Amino acid sequence: MKTNKDYKDMTRQERREAAQAKAQAALDRLGDGIRSVWDSEEWAKWLRTLAKFHDYSLNNTMLIAMQMPEATRVASYRSWKRDFGRHVRKGERGIEILVPMVVKSKNEEDEATEEDTPKRKKLAGFRVGHVFDVSQTEGEPLPEIASQVRADVSDFDSLMGAIEAVSAYPIEVVDGLPPETNGLFSRRMGYIAVRKGMPEGQTVKTALHELAHSVMHDADAEELPDRAMREVQAESVAYAVSAALGLDTSDYSFGYVASWAVGKTEEEMRQCMQAVRDAAKQILDRLQLVMEA
Repeated sequence: MKTNKDYKDMTRQERREAAQAKAQAALDRLGDGIRSVWDSEEWAKWLRTLAKFHDYSLNNTMLIAMQMPEATRVASYRSWKRDFGRHVRKGERGIEILVPMVVKSKNEEDEATEEDTPKRKKLAGFRVGHVFDVSQTEGEPLPEIASQVRADVSDFDSLMGAIEAVSAYPIEVVDGLPPETNGLFSRRMGYIAVRKGMPEGQTVKTALHELAHSVMHDADAEELPDRAMREVQAESVAYAVSAALGLDTSDYSFGYVASWAVGKTEEEMRQCMQAVRDAAKQILDRLQLVMEA
């Protein structure tokens, strides 16, 4: 938080209103920031890579979530090597999915037509196939549209202490998270984990992102929005709260939100922003009470 004389002379209510105004201004900038990402070559490059990942059926999506809930990008052993220049690490266990077996067939009418009549495709059944998450692979880096927040944070230890104090779940800074994961919130395990060794700014931003998940998404899966919307919400809250605390995460948050907002309608994003505003206000109010105590 700011420590200049004018700020110190504010009443507690004025400080809260100033922080909320900063958060709101940050959210107002978020849409423009995301659009700037969408117009960039990095965005086009990222989308070209994304297009190489297959869309999976609902059943396979559920199978993947059951076996590896933290999975983010999955592909077959062959596809990782052929399309992305990566290889699956020795000893990694594949995620089982159902692969349709399609055969070509002709009905009687087809047989009476010209020889080049396209054959009809018929589903003959399913077999078990395997895919692997990016965290199980090594090799060429995938295109990213967000860079780490590398800024130092004034009074980092006190700020992290305040975030831990307002969290309903313990926050642990740990080694051993999957390579593509900076943090996670596990309702089932009852904790928030943040990757050890990141820059201070990224550590604070990640802790706020996972705190937002714990505030907004602490419910059974069937009661929650889809994963993409949950990520948009959590990162938007983290961006707004970070801005109110004087930390600019624009370079990271704009790209992160844009990557998860693919396919979302304007109405969905409007509803998302309303939920974000409410959660950001709630978290900021709690943080300020702790930091002013």
